[in-house]
Amino acid sequence: MNLYLYILIAILGLSSYFIGVQQMIKNRYSPSTFSRVIWVLLSINSFAGVILSNGSKSSIFLGGIILLGSIAIAVTSFWKGTNTIGKLEYFCLAMLLLSGVIWILFNAPLLNLAISLFAHFIGGLPTYKKVLLNPKSESTSFWLLFFLASLLSIFAASIVSLRDIILPIYFTIFDGSMFILTLRKRGVTKVLSLY
Repeated sequence: MNLYLYILIAILGLSSYFIGVQQMIKNRYSPSTFSRVIWVLLSINSFAGVILSNGSKSSIFLGGIILLGSIAIAVTSFWKGTNTIGKLEYFCLAMLLLSGVIWILFNAPLLNLAISLFAHFIGGLPTYKKVLLNPKSESTSFWLLFFLASLLSIFAASIVSLRDIILPIYFTIFDGSMFILTLRKRGVTKVLSLY
């Protein structure tokens, strides 16, 4: 049964990023190239943190999907992104550097993972603001698919403790809340068709 769950997690997670890349190609989404490169570095840090803190296999698997998806979005942003750099990008870069210093001095992968997720949350605040003001500004299917992949990663884990599944718990909450926010002011038909 776990094999089928992992296949489903891969399909849902990768499909989410495929939708993101597709939106960029169609000029519906144009992220900062600089920020997307930082997201790749944060994804590497998170992935390493999950592995070295002995996260569940499903957490490591989800972390790998996040890394691959982040790379795909970053590569696409080189010709479909913008060259803007804001305060949030500098903040996330500072968090990444702090994480690196902590890693070198204290060898604390779980703390590094927590810092990466905190940086991800802070970096996602403008998206929360945007979707609160305009629910149609974000793709419902993008957030739904990765929410489901994250949720399934929790169920696929042999839970020893919460620390083993911190990554999927975080993304279940983050992507799930984004998904719910995109549903506002939408008809049932549009929701069912994953508008």
